[in-house]
Formats: sequence, structure tokens, C-alpha cells
Amino acid sequence: MYENLTVENVKSEIIGRMTSDIDTREGSVVNDMISATAYEIWKSYQALDAIIPIAYVDETSGEYIDKRCAEYGIVRKAGKKAAVILTLGGTAGTVIPKAKIFLTADGLAFITNEQVVLKEGITTVIATAEEIGEKYNVEAGTITKQFVNLSGLASVTNEAASGGTDAETDEALVARLYEYLQRPATSGNAHHYKQWALEVDGVGNAKVTPLWDGPGTIRVLIVGNNYEPVDSVIVNNCTDHIEENRPIGATVTVVSAKGLEINVKANITIESKVTMEAVQKAFKEALESYLSSIAFEAYTVVYNRVAYMLLDIDGVVDYTLLTINGGASNVVIGEEQVPILGTVVIA
Repeated sequence: MYENLTVENVKSEIIGRMTSDIDTREGSVVNDMISATAYEIWKSYQALDAIIPIAYVDETSGEYIDKRCAEYGIVRKAGKKAAVILTLGGTAGTVIPKAKIFLTADGLAFITNEQVVLKEGITTVIATAEEIGEKYNVEAGTITKQFVNLSGLASVTNEAASGGTDAETDEALVARLYEYLQRPATSGNAHHYKQWALEVDGVGNAKVTPLWDGPGTIRVLIVGNNYEPVDSVIVNNCTDHIEENRPIGATVTVVSAKGLEINVKANITIESKVTMEAVQKAFKEALESYLSSIAFEAYTVVYNRVAYMLLDIDGVVDYTLLTINGGASNVVIGEEQVPILGTVVIA
């Protein structure tokens, strides 16, 4: 706001307001005093720039985002740890201690919640992820290693892990604050149900349909932080949270949106200064951003929009045979669907 204000500007303003014949030339006592004063005044003006993101918070406001949200009772979602059922096999009678660590091939750690015994050479146990985060929602059969090998324990495998969510980002928290301020929630209106849904870890957006199945019924369609379908743990957590807050008499159904996979293929001509790999990476990122932006907002993946995005990638000269889900036309998104990026193949 005061980027163009310099120490010399301030000094000149002060000297210009002096009406006496006092010596203000460089090196004079008065000039030295004015210079020091002008510098301190300049620092004060520069500090005023910090007030803007404090008074009008955005994703750059740092700790002041949480402070402003606290004024309205909005708390940053801390994220949750994933849980998983492990199946352990080995010598009958082997004791598997509580807090034993098992790993995926890429080093994600899961810690058992209790001590178990291989009574007939096999048992199951619940384990919790070492840290919070969606990356711990690993697929079935991926937890296969022990951090420290235990005699008598020969094998470990897992069902799919679920329930892991990332901590809320600054951008998402600011968006939730603006949602609260710009769409007032009162007496269990639609905005109220959306706010309750967004308070739950792992819920990135929600779509509320009043009178969904007749009077007194409400459906809340939810997606994750990356606008993807969510697992049953998050759906149940969201249901429980809304049930704790909803008005008496409402019948609420919370469901995850279904994912509509968007697969894109194209033949392209590129400049020599770029590589096909770099173009594919940039195009994929642009597509992901576009698909996230239209979730619950628009219900068509526009063919020409995708074509323009491809041509807008640095180094792309032209394209041929661009298809989306096998066709050269718009793709319609269902009312209960959100678009998720599938395969991106360019050559």
C-alpha cells in the first residue's frame, strides 16, 4: 500500500513544511535530525502493510487466519490418522505386542493398538497410522513388512486402510470462513447443513438438497479435500456430527459423491525447447485444477475448454485426435457425481 513511499519522500515533505530560515542543507544538524525522524516514520508506514492481511484475511495471512476464525467459533481441522485391519500369520502361541510397527514398501508405518496372540497361527489386529494424512489410506495388501522382525511372526497383510485425512490448509480454512460469512446459517437451513458438513475432517465440499425425499428430508452429498469421493469412515463421521447439531424432526442422509473418471488422450506437436514428459505433467496439473473447480458447480466437462488448456501449455504448437472418455464432445456429469482425473495420454 505504501510501496512508493521512500525515506527521501518523507524527508522532503517535512522540510517542505518548515517556514523558517533554519539551515536544512545536507550535513546540517536539522537535516540530520529530520533524516532520522523520516526513517522512523517510513518504517511505521511500511509496517502498516502488515495490517491488510490481518484485517482482510486470505491464504497469505498465516496465524491470523486462525485468530479471525476463532472469533466465529471456526477451528482448523487437524486431520485424522487412518486405521487398518492387519492379518498376522505365524507360529501358534506367538505374542504380538501392543505398539508393534508394520510398514508398507514405501515406509508408511502402522502401529498396533493392542497385544494379540496367534492362537491357531493366525489372528487379526487393528493398527493406526503413525501420522495423520490421506496418504495413509493405503490399498489392501500393501502393508507387508515389520519394522523389527519378530520370531514366530511369518506374515502380515492388510485390508484397505481408511479414515486418514490431511490437516486443513490455509486456503481451505479461509474458504470455510468466507462461506460462513457470506452464506448465513440459521435454524437448520441448507447453509447450516453445509457448514456442519465442512466442519468434519476429510470433507472438502458439500452439496445440500432440502426435501430430497419428501417433507423433512435432507440429503448431504460430500467430497474429500481434493474433491474426490470419500470412504465410509468420513461419511459416518459427517453423519454423526450433523446428527449432533441438526434441528429435531429432520431426517438427514449423508452420502459420498460418486466419481466420474475423466480420461484424456491427444496427439500433439511440441517445440524443441520442451519435452513430452514436461508437457504431460503440466497438462495433467491443469486438468486436475479444472476438474476440482467445477465439482458441485458445473455438470459438464467442456471439450473446447480442455482443448484450450492443452494449447495453453508452454511449448505446445498444435494437437490432433483429442478425446475425452473416448469421444470428441462434452462429457456430462451426473447430479451425484464429481469429475476425477483418470488417465492422461499424450504422444
